[in-house]
Amino acid sequence: MHIPRADGSREGGFSINQHLEASMPRKPRSAASDPATISFCPTADPAAPAAPGTPGTLFVDGASLAVHPGPLSPGWIAAAEAKGFDIADRVIDRLHLALRCRICGRVFTCRIFTLMAGRPICHACLEARRAETAARAALVYLGRDPEETAYGLYRARCGHDQRRQFDYVRRMAEGTAGLRCETCFAAEEAAIAARRGWTRIGADPECNPNYHLYRHACGAERRIARANLYWGQVDCPDCGKGWSARESRIYLLDLRHGDRHFLKLGYSAHPEKRHRHQLGLPPEARVRVLRELVVPTGAAACAAEQRMHGDLRRGFPETVVPRAEFADMLNVTREIYRPALRAEIEVRLDALAVTLEASDPTAPDPTAADETPPEDPGTDASSGR
Repeated sequence: MHIPRADGSREGGFSINQHLEASMPRKPRSAASDPATISFCPTADPAAPAAPGTPGTLFVDGASLAVHPGPLSPGWIAAAEAKGFDIADRVIDRLHLALRCRICGRVFTCRIFTLMAGRPICHACLEARRAETAARAALVYLGRDPEETAYGLYRARCGHDQRRQFDYVRRMAEGTAGLRCETCFAAEEAAIAARRGWTRIGADPECNPNYHLYRHACGAERRIARANLYWGQVDCPDCGKGWSARESRIYLLDLRHGDRHFLKLGYSAHPEKRHRHQLGLPPEARVRVLRELVVPTGAAACAAEQRMHGDLRRGFPETVVPRAEFADMLNVTREIYRPALRAEIEVRLDALAVTLEASDPTAPDPTAADETPPEDPGTDASSGR
């Protein structure tokens, strides 16, 4: 009979601790005890680097790695040769090889599985190709982006650093794409704005990348499209004299011609002039102004009208009239709706009227009609749609 002891063992047998130690897997003789960082092989569990020239080590990418004892499989050798490499030795453990590139001579570590199942990458050759592509694109290659593998860091001719996708730089080198330095572009825009009396404040508050926020010399602020700034099609809403600074109106027209019945939503300083002389309606067409909203500036009217059109097109695409149905009746190309959409348009005009009144309590009734006498017939396309 075995007698239990205080340490958990029994007389004539192994202790419990001895059983646990015996049951645990043994560490391979060739496994190293201390870790080290090995470039080009982030999945490796490498050995501690030794001093260069130490027997049983191989100098790989700035570190001496322990050589793993064991034969080289003929299949490994054949696969390496077929893919442009020679096997320098086995390193780290039984799962890794040191490959030597036949093009540049660089030695790097590679998992055996990667060699057999895929194609190892010589990062020295890869970086050399990227630098050569950058040179053809008139850039200086600075290295890979440490956070995004698809991006590289470059320096342009202007001296500013750029972050671009490798594929985009390749297309630049082929001549199918170009480079715009955002730093230089912002400075150029600021210079153009200064010549026109504006100062760039910052990004567009509505997050449209084609717009920026500017301040005029008089202190007024407004959003300005990049294209309008470039061509000088900008006006100050406070001190300007152009249509964009003058009072405007958003209108809703009821149009009838024969058995056709449409609605038109637009803006103009003079809606009556707009439908009498600028829309190209037939003489026998019947027009009724359903709504008018007075807006402080043409720029504000244009922006509000465009927002409403976008909302209506997205929410009610079936009520948008195809151009083919009114091409012989109107000289506009879009923004014509079915009569069934009137209630939805009225709701949005009501909301805009509340907004206008809240922004300027001293302003006249925004739904007031335009009492200005009609001007002589003419085309004033820039002041209405």
